[in-house]
Amino acid sequence: MINGDASDCWEASKFDKNPAFREKGKLVSELKLTRDFLVRLRKRFQRARIVYVFGNHEHRWAVFIANNARELHGLKGMTLQEQLELEENRIECVYSGNKETSWQWGKLLIGHFDAVSKHSGYTAKNLLDSKGISLIQNHTHRGGSSFKRLWDRDVVAYENFCLCDRNPAYVDHPNWQLGFSIVYKDKKSDCFSVEQHPIVEIVKGGQATLKAFFNGTFYAN
Repeated sequence: MINGDASDCWEASKFDKNPAFREKGKLVSELKLTRDFLVRLRKRFQRARIVYVFGNHEHRWAVFIANNARELHGLKGMTLQEQLELEENRIECVYSGNKETSWQWGKLLIGHFDAVSKHSGYTAKNLLDSKGISLIQNHTHRGGSSFKRLWDRDVVAYENFCLCDRNPAYVDHPNWQLGFSIVYKDKKSDCFSVEQHPIVEIVKGGQATLKAFFNGTFYAN
């Protein structure tokens, strides 16, 4: 599951852009980086089902076409799915055509919702209250969880960290956490379990080291 914002579409966004990062954020270069990542992912997991849920950053592409070149809508090659060559790499795309997109896997809703709270876990709690279903939310760039007992079942919501540069051009030292989540699901039922794996960054003398535990093993770069 790629739960949105793997592609930034920085040049297509409506926000003011730092000219010093113009070349770094060039759309043609960014799309190539995303395609290369997806190709490596498919080669590494040749038999896996890969599902890519579009986030609000991928949605920027469709908004840009609609606002600036709506006459090109529907032409071959004009969708982000085609630009990223998802079909060629056997990657399923889930995209509602809106800013929010989600995909339900059993009793777990995996989505990129337009909701962000200031503190870790608050977004998970608010989404759990509003949607009433267990879910995983990206978009916040933070890790967190919230559990709730309903009358007939237990539900839980998770915020799923990020795996991006935590020093972007448009914000100074944001409160983001690196990490990833693993979902285990029973093949014969909708029972699932989620493991959250934070990646800790330690900075000493201007040098950053990333550290994490996974499957009982300690990793550091």
